[in-house]
Amino acid sequence: MPERWKLFLPLFLFLLALALVSAHARAPQGRLSSLGTTTPLAALSPISFGINWVAEEVEGIWRSYFYLVGAREENARLRQTLARARQQAVEMEEVRATNERLTSLLSLRKREPEGWLAGRVLAWDPGPWYQVVVIDQGAQDGVRPEAAVVNVEGLVGRVVELAAHEAKVLLITDRSSAVDGFIQRNQVNVLVSGLGAGRLGLEYTRKGEDARLGDLVVTSGLDGVFPAGRALGVVTQVDKAGLGLFLRAELRPTVEFSSLREILIQRSKPQTFDWTTLGSDVRAVFEKKNPRPRAR
Repeated sequence: MPERWKLFLPLFLFLLALALVSAHARAPQGRLSSLGTTTPLAALSPISFGINWVAEEVEGIWRSYFYLVGAREENARLRQTLARARQQAVEMEEVRATNERLTSLLSLRKREPEGWLAGRVLAWDPGPWYQVVVIDQGAQDGVRPEAAVVNVEGLVGRVVELAAHEAKVLLITDRSSAVDGFIQRNQVNVLVSGLGAGRLGLEYTRKGEDARLGDLVVTSGLDGVFPAGRALGVVTQVDKAGLGLFLRAELRPTVEFSSLREILIQRSKPQTFDWTTLGSDVRAVFEKKNPRPRAR
């Protein structure tokens, strides 16, 4: 049999069976169809069964198709609903965290004397060499040059540049930053400098000084820039074995600069000593204890 007959024979038989069933259905009741009395209906039963089976299968596939289309659309709607729910959860978590930070900042401001201004961090300086943030308070809001900036965790930095309603704050972790402080445990005076990359170090601390891991270092207030008693960092590394007169120590800042959001800016300048007057007083006391020899 030619190949093309093998392809068209099933289709021909299907159409023939469909024509026989249709003719039988249109025949009057009690009479055979016009195809002749020699065609028994029993011979058509397998063909009719096959046609019904094919029709049911096609209908099932069609219904399944519509069901899958509906399921896919419902799945898309559920995904959108889940995405909105996740976004709302993220927003609610951010509101909760912001509320906690503002509550802590408000409690800190209540404990402070007058002269502090609340602000928020607007941006980080993108430069690779400086660690600077931009805040939303400026000269017209009452911010002064070199003003100290703090938060509930400790000292943040100082104002280095002013605009009308914005200011740049140099963080204490910047390499050009230095803060006078002392070790809280034993009151040893130290100089804390920025090492960059969110790190702090001790400078000019003699090897004989008692600096230990876990010591908290706070501001002394003796530099005339930063208020006293603000947490700076915790000692995480001490090296006294190197050459030279001074030890090497590294601190972990108490302020989490990566999550820095709300801050306080000190409006009034910290009280400082009048070093000129103090120097004359010291000289006067020294001269009384150590009188100069009189000329003969």
